[in-house]
Amino acid sequence: MMLDGNDKQSAGEPIKWENFAKFVRQLSHDLRNQLNAAELQAALIGELAREPELKPELLRLRELVSKLGVTLQQLSASVAPPRPTLLPYGAADFVSDLQQSMARDFPQQSFKWEVEVDSATLNIDPSLIGWTMKELVDNAVRHGATGEIEMKVSTQGSELICSIVEKKANAVDPKQWRDLLAKVAHGHYGLGLRRAREIIAAHGGTLTSEFDPASSTLTSRIVLPCSSAATQSAG
Repeated sequence: MMLDGNDKQSAGEPIKWENFAKFVRQLSHDLRNQLNAAELQAALIGELAREPELKPELLRLRELVSKLGVTLQQLSASVAPPRPTLLPYGAADFVSDLQQSMARDFPQQSFKWEVEVDSATLNIDPSLIGWTMKELVDNAVRHGATGEIEMKVSTQGSELICSIVEKKANAVDPKQWRDLLAKVAHGHYGLGLRRAREIIAAHGGTLTSEFDPASSTLTSRIVLPCSSAATQSAG
């Protein structure tokens, strides 16, 4: 089949994110349907099987199929636009819960906390913001953070600022992380940081990253709107 000039040009164009997201969601949906059928089939065989040594193997098969389904569900969620359910959340409570979740999720990682928050109130979806914080710290741990990670959280007027500061053994370029699927690995598909930015944007905030070559530190900074203590008093 011959390609004309227009076809050659379109073949080199990047895929639109909306089309890519639709593809991932549809593929995930189709594969999960097939995996559900495979899991039901394995359960049926387990009920019919009489050999004792066969039953644990079938159970292991069902567990593997279930894990695949969870992976596909997470992949589908990673490309879906975030739809936060906003709830009032005191800044001090936010920091306290964040400290507990970091200690629970990263028991081997050392953190240094610098907290200066007043009685301001955030209006956020706790589960989505919690996922974002975990994603950023997980990236730091997996991609060569050396020593303890500094967590700086403060309220400044009508903003809550949360900075994650990590030492790096080698220089990094945060701009490269904006390239879709530029770097993938087993179990990691390079979509987490994009989703994190979209979640923060859906809350009216910003997520930026900056590398300082002089100190070899990477700083990821989340800025979220909040109602300041003075604003609450006036109301």
